[in-house]
Amino acid sequence: MSSTARYRFEFRLFEWSESLSHDLCGETRCFFVGLRPDASVRRIYFARAGAPFSVERKRILVEGHAGWYLYHPFAARGPGYAEWYDLDRDAVERWLKGTLDEVAFEDVRGDGHLHAWPTSWRVLL
Repeated sequence: MSSTARYRFEFRLFEWSESLSHDLCGETRCFFVGLRPDASVRRIYFARAGAPFSVERKRILVEGHAGWYLYHPFAARGPGYAEWYDLDRDAVERWLKGTLDEVAFEDVRGDGHLHAWPTSWRVLL
């Protein structure tokens, strides 16, 4: 699979996800962050070791939360998939413990630049 990642914020969020999963579970696992309407974390759900969420489980989680973030690592530590819906930039900056400056929105593949935080997004890393 080819990476679709283009922006520095994607890599930063992926590194945070990998670290959180490893720190809390002792290994890298798929997880889902369910958000309240005020963008605070309602719950974090971790999948069983070595298993992603099923399509049905993801659907149930998505339907139960105003906004959400999904991290799905692949077998080898490093690459994976991230997706989010109605995820506020302020929430992400809290998670990353720092602001997303202009550099975070630069296209690492060229001269492009994203002009605003994408509240809904999918990326394959």
